[in-house]
Amino acid sequence: MKRSILISAALIIATASYAQSDCTSGTDNELFKFDNAGTAREVRTLGSSPEFPFLRNMSSPKQVYAAIMRNDKRNTRGMDHLNDLLMAVGFANGAKDLNESNITTYYIPPGTAGNMGSGDYSSGYYRLVGDASMFKAWKISSGSGCYMYLLAKCGNAFYPKTENKSACIMAPVNLNSDSKEVTLNSSGQQSTTVDNIYVYYSRKHHRRHEKANTIPEITAAYPSMPILLRTTNDVTVIPETYKVTVNTPDNTVQVCPDSTLNITANINVEKTSEYSGYYPDKNKKEYKQVSKRVYRRVARKMRKAERKEHRIDKLTGVTVNV
Repeated sequence: MKRSILISAALIIATASYAQSDCTSGTDNELFKFDNAGTAREVRTLGSSPEFPFLRNMSSPKQVYAAIMRNDKRNTRGMDHLNDLLMAVGFANGAKDLNESNITTYYIPPGTAGNMGSGDYSSGYYRLVGDASMFKAWKISSGSGCYMYLLAKCGNAFYPKTENKSACIMAPVNLNSDSKEVTLNSSGQQSTTVDNIYVYYSRKHHRRHEKANTIPEITAAYPSMPILLRTTNDVTVIPETYKVTVNTPDNTVQVCPDSTLNITANINVEKTSEYSGYYPDKNKKEYKQVSKRVYRRVARKMRKAERKEHRIDKLTGVTVNV
């Protein structure tokens, strides 16, 4: 028997980040100008000429926001320049319009070329070269979608040079998924096996009106009444196997700049083996022949044990099953 379960899930696949089109076209700040930029100079070490020293070595967007607000109130050297940059990306009143939610952590990919500010508030065209961990930055985005970066290590502004792209494009979706089989060993039908062990002795003669032995496991012609010594239960769970596959109903998806790309995926769970046969409980019995003397001693001790269990039951109100 096979059963299928279809689950829809929204998968966040990627975040698209493209050029800011005309976001900074109305500013004269040279950080955002790439006219005749030429060949980018490689930068392998940051911190030699910090542009905003009060923003160096921050560890979270919350710290960056607090430092900007604090130094804006103090009119710290460099805040006029930082306010010009903030106004260029969409904050009309500079830091006064900035919120903590506008600042996010971002790692600029090595090899990215763009304009980077310096300690004398000029900018140059550079390419970041090195390990990705070196280029941790604070991405400051306005409500209009325009943004700039502040490099975490040195506190310098950075604006990447990227190719202009259309606002939104339709991209094909190709979701590759290998089917996986999952076996659940503890979710199926249960089968219980009970194992009982008895003792008996062989009598020489049968008693009057006694019926013939009907227990096939006992070979004696005239066996005594069997005494149960031990009972054990063994519970076995019959496993179930499922096949899991993932696919998407969409052949294309719309991709827009600075927005999360969402793709709906169907997760198909198909039970491939459920072991739906009949698995009856089993009752195994084992009979062990002993001497008459041993049998009687066992019977006496079992009676004593039963009496003790009965006493404990009366004292505690708890049924004893040893």
